[in-house]
This record gives sequence, structure tokens and C-alpha cells, in this order.
Amino acid sequence: MCAPAASTEGEGMVDVAVDTAVGVHLVGGMKAADSETAMRLAARILSGHLYALPDGETGERNQWIAWQLDKLTGIEGIEHAGTKTMPAPENRAYAEMPALAVDASVTELPARSLGYADAAEESYAIFRRLREEGAVPPDVKFQVAVPTPYATVVAWVHEQDQERFFPVYAKAIAEEVKAIGRVVPANDLLLQFDVTLEVGVLTGAFVAAGRMGTMEFITGALRDALDAAPGVERGVHFCYGDLGHRHFTVPKDLSLCVQLGNAIADQIEFAHMPADRETGRSPGYYEPLRDLKVKRLALGVIDFEGEEQRTRELIEAAAKGSGGMRFAAATECGMSKIDERRAGAPSLEDLLALHARFAEPIR
Repeated sequence: MCAPAASTEGEGMVDVAVDTAVGVHLVGGMKAADSETAMRLAARILSGHLYALPDGETGERNQWIAWQLDKLTGIEGIEHAGTKTMPAPENRAYAEMPALAVDASVTELPARSLGYADAAEESYAIFRRLREEGAVPPDVKFQVAVPTPYATVVAWVHEQDQERFFPVYAKAIAEEVKAIGRVVPANDLLLQFDVTLEVGVLTGAFVAAGRMGTMEFITGALRDALDAAPGVERGVHFCYGDLGHRHFTVPKDLSLCVQLGNAIADQIEFAHMPADRETGRSPGYYEPLRDLKVKRLALGVIDFEGEEQRTRELIEAAAKGSGGMRFAAATECGMSKIDERRAGAPSLEDLLALHARFAEPIR
């Protein structure tokens, strides 16, 4: 998955030129009919490039946290309550979002009611079968992504209910994570927390209630979420949004991602960061990485539109700007919505093959 910085030789890593990515990180989502199809395809094309393999987040999970709307409104005391306005996203598709009202009587959520542990248990059984068949390499881990509790609460819950409901939802996510740890052995699990709404609030695109909008609360909540999975290899996917494959705010550089990553560097083994297809073509976009303390890094340098020249430019800029830091190749976000970008967008198979062309294998 993520290669170490140039100064550290990881086990099994290939010594390559600094302008070449090493290994591939799949953020999570893949546009496929089901989990087995996604995992078979990714493993076939990227067998020697993968450190871990996600299940593709297919079916009801293919729109990231949108499926939590139905999960939450199925609980007594939580209901749809119109929409809420986000103040300043550059991508206006984010300007108005569905909203939930949460009654004060909701102080606990039913066990495994959010669906993440159930999905992981079902997909891990398929993953193990594929590995036993030889379709998945024996040393590849099973990757599970969950949102931070901050993401779902800030995205969907009305501001007046956020601070009261946040610890309730955070506890429920922590219980889901612990349940995932009971169905997937720790030595076989790579856990990824998706960090998006935090970035949106800190850039001013979104708003969170009261103290939830502060860097202190955001980093503290992120550390608490990571603490729910002791003894498991953990990491984060930092994101500037992917609705229509456009960011809610176009990052000028990776300084905010580095700041957040360093705040939790002692708790994580890897971080994935986006490489904007425009601003990411400048080496200056990646210069903040020179201060990154996280052990392994993946960068979203694989162009969603499948352009080889743009992908090459992104990788070269990343290598130059970071001072030769090693990184795994990835897309900016998941690949579950690749057909939303434009008509004639590349297929999942095309994008997976593009990863293989621009990254050295790790085995």
C-alpha cells in the first residue's frame, strides 16, 4: 500500500527512482456490481501492488455516508427535518444538504445499528474465500473504511442537535469498530478512517456547532475515534470532497492535511492525501509534506479521467515538491462514482490498470 519515506526502507519495498510511486492504495469505493466482483478485479490487476484490499463499498454504501440517513432515521427519535445550508463550498452541489433532527431522548443507539460491522463481516468471508482460492495474494490485508463520527454528525444533523448527539454517535461508531475487530483478526485488518467534514469545517466550506468547529475539538475527536481500535493497523483518508468528482474547496497545498496528520501521527501507520488535478501539478502543492511525521503516505495522483500525461505530471510534481518522499499511488477519493465525472469516463478496470502503469509493485 503506502511506501515509506525515502530515508526508510520498508520490508519488501522496491528501490526505485524518486519520481515513481511505489505500491497502490485503494481508497475504498469501487464501481462494481458487488464486493466479490470488486475484490476479484482489483486483485487481478494489482496483485503485486497491494498492501491491503477493500471490498469496494458497493450497494447501499456506494455514496459514502449517505446510507447513514436511512440507518439513523430507522431509530426512534431521529427523523428527516428538511435541509441545511453549508455556507461557502466552491462546489455548489454541497450548498444544501439533507438534515436530521435528533430528539433529546436519543442517548444510545442499538448495537450494530449503523451497519459497518455487518458489512465488514459479510465481505471478510468473501475476502477469505478469494484468498484461499489464490485470487488474492496471501499477504494482502483486508481493508475496512469507516467515517469519523464527526463526519456523519456534521453532515446530516441540524446544528442545534450536533453537540448533544455527537457523543452518542461517536460511541456507536466506536462499538462498530470494536465489532469489526472481533470478526476480522487484528493481523489481517487495515482500518481506515475517512476524514472529510473536518477538512470542510476548517476551510470554512461547512459549519459545525459551537466548539465542534475548532481545531482543538476536531483533533481531539479524531484521536478518540482512533483509540477505539487499539492493536489494529490504522490510517486516515483526508478528503476535500468528491461530489461529482469535484472538491468542496480546491486545496492550494497539503498544509492542512499535514497539520492534521501530524496531530495524530503517533496513532496511525499511514495517511492518504488528495492531489488536486489542477493545483497538484505544481511542486509547491506538496512542499508541506517535508514536515510530515506519518510513517507511510499515499497520494491521489492517479487522474480520475484516466489521463496518463496528467497522472505523470502529478507524480513528478509530488516527487519534486516533497523532496523525494516515497508514496503509494491512489486516486483522490474512491472510485465508486467514476461515471459521475463525465460521459465516457474511464471504467474501473481502466483506472486500476492506470495505477499499475504508474506504480512499482511492492512484491
